[in-house]
Amino acid sequence: MKSNLLKSIKFYNKIDSTDLEAKRLISSGKILNDTVLVTEIQTSGIGRLNREWVSEKGGLWFTMIFPNQNFNPSVTVFTGIVLHKILLHFLPDAPLMIKWPNDIFWKDKKMAGILCSNFRNSSIIGIGINMNQKNMPERISKIATSVYIETGREIRLKKFLKKFLEKFEKELPKYLNKNLQPFYLYYKKYDYLSEKEVLLKLSKNKFIGKVSGISETGNLILNVNGREKNFLSADKIDIIR
Repeated sequence: MKSNLLKSIKFYNKIDSTDLEAKRLISSGKILNDTVLVTEIQTSGIGRLNREWVSEKGGLWFTMIFPNQNFNPSVTVFTGIVLHKILLHFLPDAPLMIKWPNDIFWKDKKMAGILCSNFRNSSIIGIGINMNQKNMPERISKIATSVYIETGREIRLKKFLKKFLEKFEKELPKYLNKNLQPFYLYYKKYDYLSEKEVLLKLSKNKFIGKVSGISETGNLILNVNGREKNFLSADKIDIIR
C-alpha cells in the first residue's frame, strides 16, 4: 500500500462534518488518492452511533480517506494506539488512556474520539481531539476535557497533525500485515477498561462482566459469569467499579 497523506490535505474554515464531506467527495468521484480533510470548526460533528460531537474552534478535527481500501473494524483500535502515542510525544507522562473501542481519556474524561467506516469501497477514519479549547460547553464539561484545560498549554495543531500522519503511515503496514498483534502489549499497558467491571449495552441486550482486555483482532473480551465473551462493538459501556 502506497500513501502520502501529507501531500493531499484539504483545509476548511468551517464545515458541517469532515466525515460527511468525505462521503460527498467519494460519491462525486473526486477522491482518487489518500486524502485528509481538516477543519477549524464542525457545525454538525458526528460521533459513534450518530451522537453529537462538539467541534468548536481550538480543537483538531480531521478525516482521512483511503480510496479502494476496506479496513477491518480493528482499525479503530489501531488508530487509537497511534493517536495515544503522538499525544504522549507532546505530553510526556500525561495520564492518558485508551478506552475501547474509540476514545482517548485523560483520567476519567474524554479528550479524543475516533470514527471509522467503509463507504463505497473506501475507508474513512475521522478523528476529533480537544486541544486548545479553554473550556468545554457546560452540557459536556463533566465528561470531556481538552489539553489546554488540563495543562494550560497550547499545541500547534498543524505540527501535531503532521506528526500524527507521519506516525500513522509508518505503522500502517505493520497493522495491515499482522493486525493488532504488533501493538497488543502497548494497548494492554494503556487499557482504560482493563479489570474494570462494566455494563455493556449492545442493541437490546445488556451484559455485566469484568474486562479481560482485547483480542488481537480488536474485540473486547468480557468475563461474564465465569465465561469469556468477545464483542466486536458496543452501543455503550458504563463502568460499575
